[in-house]
Amino acid sequence: MNIETMEKQELQSAYILAVISGKGGVGKSMTSVHIAEVLSGMGYKTGLIDADIGLSNCATLLNETVTASVADWIHGECTLEELPHACGSITLITGSDQPGKVQFQPELMMDALDQVTDYLAASHDFIIIDTPAGAGEMTLWALDRAHIGTVILVDEPTAISDVYRLCKYVYSIDPEYPFAAVVNFAENETSADDTAKRFNTILDYFLNKKAAYLGFIPASEQIKSAVKNQVTLYDSGNNDSVMNEFRFIAQNIAGLAADQTKQLSNTAY
Repeated sequence: MNIETMEKQELQSAYILAVISGKGGVGKSMTSVHIAEVLSGMGYKTGLIDADIGLSNCATLLNETVTASVADWIHGECTLEELPHACGSITLITGSDQPGKVQFQPELMMDALDQVTDYLAASHDFIIIDTPAGAGEMTLWALDRAHIGTVILVDEPTAISDVYRLCKYVYSIDPEYPFAAVVNFAENETSADDTAKRFNTILDYFLNKKAAYLGFIPASEQIKSAVKNQVTLYDSGNNDSVMNEFRFIAQNIAGLAADQTKQLSNTAY
């Protein structure tokens, strides 16, 4: 299935997706980058905000050198208009790739990121926010700005437990917060389904909640090679089953976005 031939959903407004995880090392940034690339390939104007302040990886995965960051803007070293970095058809904005740059109150960064998000939303269909692992201030900011929080699950007890605690904390703030899930490093479709079902069983049993299941990413040597070589599967012209799973995830996101933005538009009237 070719990306360009996939059905494009009509969006009423920009749709913001926060990609989160309970712990590091589960492929959150890799997933964010590939979802952004596939949505862009489907014809959506897509922005990617790397909100992992001081430890950003999106530019590295895309083999791009960012010349201006949100931290630079806060320090008065660039303008808002200089922040967007074109990565092919994706617009990338990096919070900060230097820990030493972030020597100010977190509220300043969150206020600046609010302005960045509004700036992108005026001209983009989708905004993907790649967050730090865990339930820190940047993650909570991203979830607050997003229409949906997408958790990256892996079939590992502590990872699932960490994600559950993160969701539980968010539900204590907003009991109706919408979550979705993507399973990474899956052996196959059956094992991925089992991981998603196990996570939803825990949510249902303890919190009477459920996360929408968007799809899975297979454990793949091709992904490892792409990450190592700083090239995405899309850029490498890969059209195998791994890319098909990213396309499936992107189609599900587009469907959710079309429904949710339509509901919000109707509510506004």
